[in-house]
Amino acid sequence: MTTLEKINHSWKNRPEAKRLVRMLGSCFYIGYIKKFPETWGSLPGIVLFLLTRELDLWIQGILLLAFIYFAVVISQAMEDIDDTKDPVEIVIDETAGMWVALFGLWDANLTVIIFAFVFFVIFDWFKPFPISIFQTFKGGKGIVADDVAMGMVTNLIIRFLLLKSVF
Repeated sequence: MTTLEKINHSWKNRPEAKRLVRMLGSCFYIGYIKKFPETWGSLPGIVLFLLTRELDLWIQGILLLAFIYFAVVISQAMEDIDDTKDPVEIVIDETAGMWVALFGLWDANLTVIIFAFVFFVIFDWFKPFPISIFQTFKGGKGIVADDVAMGMVTNLIIRFLLLKSVF
């Protein structure tokens, strides 16, 4: 057994590591809410956007990319712990996707945020083509990729509506 395999095996057997991974993957246990956990899991993405929107755009982008990478790693770890493909309790992907949906919006007032949230949740429920293609990816990448794609589509729609002065 290689050193990496030993490390990978050892953390999976530690209860405190499992608790930490589940806490992070479920966004502090939001994913364990019985009704619409994915919808609730989008809300921390709004909070992250609000906490970072005053930063320079390039810093926001670096933080967002780091969070997406973190979400992939945590999602994969949670999938490994539960030995289940894309457990419903994983909502860190919705958090990342919602943050992408709001990223870089120049006039993100309450109305814009609500519309972005509604579009994102609708896409999450129905997963229209081509977003559904990303669900075919395996592991943490597949868990997070469709939500990032939904966030990108939502972001483009909101930008179009802002340009047309709908809000």
